[in-house]
Amino acid sequence: MDLLQMKYFIAVAEEGTISAAARRLNISQPPLSVQIRNLEKECGIRLFERGARHIRLTEGGELLYKYAVRMLELRDSAENDLKNLKSGAKASIKIGIISSGECTELLSGLSAYRKKNPNISFRLYDANTYELLNELAKGRIELAVIRTPYKADNIDKLALRKDSFVLAGSEKYLDKYPKSPLPVNAIEDLPLITYRRWQDIIERELANAGINPFFVCINDDARTSIQWAEAGIGVALVPESILTLCPALPFRHLKDSTLTSTIHLVKQTDRNISEEASLLFDFMKERLLL
Repeated sequence: MDLLQMKYFIAVAEEGTISAAARRLNISQPPLSVQIRNLEKECGIRLFERGARHIRLTEGGELLYKYAVRMLELRDSAENDLKNLKSGAKASIKIGIISSGECTELLSGLSAYRKKNPNISFRLYDANTYELLNELAKGRIELAVIRTPYKADNIDKLALRKDSFVLAGSEKYLDKYPKSPLPVNAIEDLPLITYRRWQDIIERELANAGINPFFVCINDDARTSIQWAEAGIGVALVPESILTLCPALPFRHLKDSTLTSTIHLVKQTDRNISEEASLLFDFMKERLLL
């Protein structure tokens, strides 16, 4: 299994046909088909389901696709870092980030750091909190921007921002309520949309208030919550900073609610990271203490 095979495999997976992948790679179909067959033989499983017009990834193929993409990303990062080293520039810092992690506190800190270190560059990897913790533990990224709740050992963390939860949705749901913070019991009359990782803490909070919520959608990405709320399917119950993904979406604060979520910048304590990443972490820590 080599990087050329991964490049061919990704092309077939993304194009959906051998012929389209061959055109993308600027090679003929027969050698590409041979490479894919050899890869399947080496893996010991079928990577594609062959259809009449298109082929699609099997479960094993989907798993390999994630690794293949990352392998090529790591190759590109290595090439870029070596070029930077040759030219005298500093290496890039590899940071994982959740979809709702680009808060003002993070971006202003990174901007201030680059003013002091203009040769620094960044390589960002988008994923959810637990995927990023896994990548951090494996050393594939050096720092991660994640959001509570989560469970993790051997990490050093900085609290970038603590958010209260808000209700966000179209005015067809919210226009009957005042602009001032709403009592928690207002939630009982609304079709809720939320991220699966927050479902338990939301249900506990509402149960304490004697409320039995109706979830019209429970999903695995904060962006989905906002997009579905924007489409008028329901009302998203999310941390306030997530509203940056859809700044025009109406929202209401909650009164007397303990629902919160904190954005953390984290690094692994039992794994070495680059000097540049370590200096950035220390810079952010000092900045937050000011």
